[in-house]
Amino acid sequence: MGVKVVRRPPDYAKLIGAGLAGTMKKAAMYLQSSANKKINSGIMPANAPLTQEVKQGGKTLRDRGELMQSIAPHSGDLWADASTNLQYARIQQEGGTITPKSAKALFVPASAKTREKMRSYNAWTPRSLIAAMKSDGYGFFSAGKIFFAYKKGKTLKSGKTGKQGEEFALFIISRSVKIPARPFLFVDEKDEEYLMKLVQEGVTNALKGRN
Repeated sequence: MGVKVVRRPPDYAKLIGAGLAGTMKKAAMYLQSSANKKINSGIMPANAPLTQEVKQGGKTLRDRGELMQSIAPHSGDLWADASTNLQYARIQQEGGTITPKSAKALFVPASAKTREKMRSYNAWTPRSLIAAMKSDGYGFFSAGKIFFAYKKGKTLKSGKTGKQGEEFALFIISRSVKIPARPFLFVDEKDEEYLMKLVQEGVTNALKGRN
C-alpha cells in the first residue's frame, strides 16, 4: 500500500504575499477604535472618591484625553495592532503600586482646586506647579500628610510675611499609591468576530487576486 501525490496544492503563503496589507491596516484601525470605545464606555472599577473630587467627575481613564489620543494603529503585511507608548499606560492597563523613584514621597492632588491651579499655570506635575505658584507669590507649609499653599501678603513689622486669603490643601503626601487594573487594550468576543470575518474576506480576495 502506498501514497501518491496526484496534485500538489499551491503555496498559499506566496499567493497571498502582501495581499493582506490593506486588510491588516483596516484591522489596526478597528483595534484603535475599539480601545477608544471601551474607554468611553467606562472601565471599572470606579475612581476613588478623592480622584472624583479632583477631576470633578467619575470618568475612569479620562482626564485630559492623553490616553485616548496616544492609542495608535500599526500594521504590516500579515499583522496588526493598536498600542500606546504613553508612560503611565501600562500601570493603567495592568494595575500596580506607584512609589517615588527619587523623592521621599508622592504628592497627590488634594482637591479640585489643585487641578484648577494646574490648568491655570499649565503645570501638570507637583514640582512644576509649586515652582509656578512660588514665582507668583505663593507660600507653602506642611501639616501632617497635607501640603498647604497660601497667597503671600505684605511683610509685617515683625519681618514675617502675612497671608492674603486662606490657606488651602494643595497635595496629600503619600509613600505610595495603588492603581487598580483597568484594561483598555484587549480583544473581546465582538472584536474577535469582526476581525475573523475581516481576515477571512481579506484572504479570499487575496487568493483570487482582488487585492
